[in-house]
Amino acid sequence: MIARKHLRRRLSQYGALWLGGFVGTLLAMAVMVFGVQMPLAAAADLMLPIALALLGLAVIAGVGITVVKDVGLSTKSLITALALLLVLPLLWAPVLAVVVTAAIAGASVEYSAVYAEFRIAVSNLIYPLVAMLGEDPLISFVWQAFQVVASVVGAIASTLQVWRFVKPLLYGPDEAETA
Repeated sequence: MIARKHLRRRLSQYGALWLGGFVGTLLAMAVMVFGVQMPLAAAADLMLPIALALLGLAVIAGVGITVVKDVGLSTKSLITALALLLVLPLLWAPVLAVVVTAAIAGASVEYSAVYAEFRIAVSNLIYPLVAMLGEDPLISFVWQAFQVVASVVGAIASTLQVWRFVKPLLYGPDEAETA
């Protein structure tokens, strides 16, 4: 039996992590690039390792807490599987913030060594899957599809997280339960 309350809590935490990773990195990048006039690649190379490490540790902590919790094996397995499935979209959040900053600044993110390493690592993960299906042009398509899917997953997770916070403000306590 799946412990739905525990699953909802972990998914809610995922949404908060995605939103926090995106917004936190976006704000830090804005300060560094627009405030201190740091080159975008240097700012990205400084911020991305920190953001990726913090998000990775948070995922490990969430799975670790679930493993030691008094919940069934099916819940533990589902949480672990979801963590593995959603870790790349989660790690995309700070990378997306860097890409957005680059677009606003009119700079190229490709000069960032950490961005390049992230892209290579993700490509190395998805290349074997894509290689079974087709040729090299498909690799570029899959990278773009990954970006879109990861952004959509993050946007949905973030929207749900924000809605959980805003709903009690819009509705009374009794109405919030039915909305």
